[in-house]
Amino acid sequence: MNKDSEHIDDKLLLHFLLGEASQDEIKQVQEWLELSEKNKKVLDDYEAIWAESGKLTPNPVAVDTSSVWKKMSARIDEFESKKSIKTISLKTKFLKISYSAAAILILFFAIYQLILKPTPTLKIASETEIIKNTLPDGSLIALNSNSTISYPKKFNKNERRIKLEGEAFFDVEHNEEKPFIIEAGDAFIQVLGTKFNVKACENSEIEVIVTEGLVKLYVIDSETLDSASIFLKAGQKGRISTKENRPVYVSENIPDELAWMDYTLIFKDTDLKQTFKLLENHYHVKINVSNKRIFDCRLTTTFTNNSIDDIIEVIVATFEFEYSKENNTYTIKGDGCEKKNN
Repeated sequence: MNKDSEHIDDKLLLHFLLGEASQDEIKQVQEWLELSEKNKKVLDDYEAIWAESGKLTPNPVAVDTSSVWKKMSARIDEFESKKSIKTISLKTKFLKISYSAAAILILFFAIYQLILKPTPTLKIASETEIIKNTLPDGSLIALNSNSTISYPKKFNKNERRIKLEGEAFFDVEHNEEKPFIIEAGDAFIQVLGTKFNVKACENSEIEVIVTEGLVKLYVIDSETLDSASIFLKAGQKGRISTKENRPVYVSENIPDELAWMDYTLIFKDTDLKQTFKLLENHYHVKINVSNKRIFDCRLTTTFTNNSIDDIIEVIVATFEFEYSKENNTYTIKGDGCEKKNN
């Protein structure tokens, strides 16, 4: 397709959205995006196409995207070169309707869906236990309690797509040709191969914590098809709130938010306020203090497969506290500690 300073190779955009672009290509796309708001709209439309097409049931058939774009571009160029009367450029009209050819591609996918048989779908559901399993591509998952994932018996040639309700940790098998995409509520998480945790409980915020590699977290407005996305690298956390429905970076981190997976709690100079908050969430108990200065005490230790009673015993012994227990509520008593200046 003809190019100028405001246009970019369609194939490059697709590589960028699929996470397959090199650093030089990523830089090229970013520089192109800065040229105009129109270019950003083009990328948003592309992104919407591929996400929306994956939401069709069953999943879209494998399509040689490079060939599709090449043929469509060639046909438009050939048509323009043969025009004998002065008219509005077909490309211009085409771009005004949709820079990303959304209508054509979605229709293309829909037609294929009508003649295909549904792909068999598998489901893994946990109730009170944690389930660990392997997906058809070799990716490993750990599914938290009260969580469910569903996925095709065999992934298609273009992508590996699953749906998640609840919380799960993923160790995705690397495959540059087939991105791994998770649908979690209204959010999408896309990777090529990495390790990360997704928490997407019903009617709550969606959180993604990356422990290795790079993850793209994004949403698509169902009415305007506008998209918003962020990239998360190892050690970063992203969130999509139910109010704003857009991904944002999260600075605060509660220690060992992934403790549910390996039953290990590691505290490194962690104040007891954060410690108790984690214990309350992990063991479903309530911890009160008689003196707020207790929250300023800092704990450095590791617990593995310990009961909440064992952990409370260690904490009170470490700081020479006392405690009482009534049902699932613990009350810690003591003088507390001097607040540490960071």
